[in-house]
Amino acid sequence: MNEVSFSRTVKSIKLGSWKLDPKRQVLTDGDIEKELEPLLFRIISYLILNSDTIITRQNLVDDVWCQKYVDDNAINRAISELRKTLKSENQKGIIVKTHYRKGYSLAIEPFVEYHKTESADQSKPSPAVTTELNTKATPAERSVKRKKAPWVFAAVISTLAASISLAFINQDTALSDASVSPIEKQVQETVLSWVNGRYTRPNISPNKNFVAFSIIQKNSQNYSLVVKTLQTGHEKRLAEEGTNYFPIGWSADSNKVFYRAINNEQCEVWLINTSFDGTNKYLFDCSLQGFTGAGVSDGRLIYSKSGYRDRDELAALASRDIETGQEFQITSPNLNSYGDRFLTYIPDMEVIIFERHHYQGSELYMTDLDGGNQVKLHDTNNRIWTLSYEKKINSLIWLDNVENILFTYSLDKKAITSAAKLPNNVKYASNQPLSHDALLAVTYPFLQDIYTLSPEGGELQPLVKSEYDDVQATDFEDSVIFLRQEGGLRSIYRALPDGQHEPLALEASTYESIHYSAQRQELLLHYKDRLETYDSKTLTLTGSIKVDGTIVSAEYLEENSIGYTVVDARTLRGKAFMHSLDSDKSIPLPIERPLWFGQLDSEFYASLSSHDEVSLYNINTGEKTDRIELSKAKYKHSIAAGNGSLYHSDGETVFKINFSHTEPRQELYKIDSSSYVIDRISFSQQTNALYLDIIEVVENQLVKAEITQSE
Repeated sequence: MNEVSFSRTVKSIKLGSWKLDPKRQVLTDGDIEKELEPLLFRIISYLILNSDTIITRQNLVDDVWCQKYVDDNAINRAISELRKTLKSENQKGIIVKTHYRKGYSLAIEPFVEYHKTESADQSKPSPAVTTELNTKATPAERSVKRKKAPWVFAAVISTLAASISLAFINQDTALSDASVSPIEKQVQETVLSWVNGRYTRPNISPNKNFVAFSIIQKNSQNYSLVVKTLQTGHEKRLAEEGTNYFPIGWSADSNKVFYRAINNEQCEVWLINTSFDGTNKYLFDCSLQGFTGAGVSDGRLIYSKSGYRDRDELAALASRDIETGQEFQITSPNLNSYGDRFLTYIPDMEVIIFERHHYQGSELYMTDLDGGNQVKLHDTNNRIWTLSYEKKINSLIWLDNVENILFTYSLDKKAITSAAKLPNNVKYASNQPLSHDALLAVTYPFLQDIYTLSPEGGELQPLVKSEYDDVQATDFEDSVIFLRQEGGLRSIYRALPDGQHEPLALEASTYESIHYSAQRQELLLHYKDRLETYDSKTLTLTGSIKVDGTIVSAEYLEENSIGYTVVDARTLRGKAFMHSLDSDKSIPLPIERPLWFGQLDSEFYASLSSHDEVSLYNINTGEKTDRIELSKAKYKHSIAAGNGSLYHSDGETVFKINFSHTEPRQELYKIDSSSYVIDRISFSQQTNALYLDIIEVVENQLVKAEITQSE
């Protein structure tokens, strides 16, 4: 847990009559001032950071005390002392609420006031950042061998993580906060791969001498781990039937590689020397979700640990002693976000660079090895999937693979200093920069098409297949419309009876999704910050709904209304709204932590929460009447409602949900997980079938891309 970042980003927090100064760790109600003891400050900071949920005793043990065991009496005494501290003549009501046999929460909504100088151009980094760098000698290479270990759906997932799904959430230009304009460049590619197959996750060593990557060869079922010497092209390979190997990151001295071995549902973290000629070292069991990290000084692994607070897609940074196995958390992301993703470790500075991703975009952060002294460097609308440090110019380099721009961020100037715009026909998935004018990458290995599936199961039938990325099909009059990715924007296309596709007369834009109401003969266009309705015959604008925050989902409901969910830009809390198209008014609904909600039938709304829970709400009373907890997603959760039934996909399997059954999820279809992923499902009222956005992984190449001047 990191209350340290409060003092750098937060000016004050208002809690009822109290005002908390994080920098001084002092409470004042206007009449009296109280200095908080360190433990009490950590507890109140933790409750504020997670104000939208119930904090269990185990959460306090893990994230505040950061120990394996804490006596219940110690927790009781601390909470009691905090409550006494929070009482005054001006504040008589309770602030810390007890939930019987569950835990604690804030009874008062905190109001956070941020420093105006929080942004990167005004923040001061850790003193280590401005220190002159000294080259460290690289020890001689040592080696190892590995015992048999167990595979998973991650064969496809690890490739997808760095390129598709979430990259589409934020497609506005990433230059809105940059100080330089992009310069058109050309790319000269050199193919480094000689084996036919699917390449993923290139990971360059800190000294830039090696690259680790994974490959699944043609006619093979499993990914191998390869370490290639960049100067000679020599390769070492680790492979075993039934097991998939994926690199995590390098030791600080570039002599060892951390990697994951995945067999069915078992995931393990191992360590191996670059020479591959000794005994591998097993470290610990791991999650099947995305995983990035690197070794740091004193035998430590810093990594992104998913499943934080039991959220499948939420990750926090953790620090683990690889000898003793002792581990502590070094960041505390908000629960209504995607959390923190490790990007790189800079040994000479002893600082970590990581991405904090939320619904409004992503933030680039720097922190020390304990997670203190966190400094926000940069804001961007798009993801920063990978990043490298270039020592000679003291800069961070990353490729925005939505806008196709290679950015250089100077740690000295605390600003973007160059932006190289690559040609639109150059498309990379996983990549890692070598420098500000070269990167290693795998060519784009995905095809994204739309299929249909009968609600009774059966086989998939192709609906839209093309050389483009096609997604988000919806009924439209007597046919189907869908979104087609074209550069950084999406266009709306219509599927014709002869199999051809024609664009609708609406400009390409940053559409998140599209929907159609046959009853109203109207189109609903979902953008990140607004909803627009169009007459489907004339394609003229008929209405607009603007929000303060990010719209995560939108659906037509019955009775001439629209349902949508919004994540607030300040609190990052999800809220559900119903908008009447007759009165042009929106009202909030009492749906908890919604990521999606839709109308199941005339009595119930169904929702998917940010805690991976599907619930039913009575439309008339707002009461939650039923719920089921979803098992961990193989890729991500997607929900669709139609004809009184509810359907769910975890990325690998499509289920029909029936709350009244002993087993509420009935399997309808399971995809070949070695080559495909289900990205999203929706329901067709016209055909009573499910529309599935499916991503197929195909063969590609590992290349070195050198950035040259535009011709």
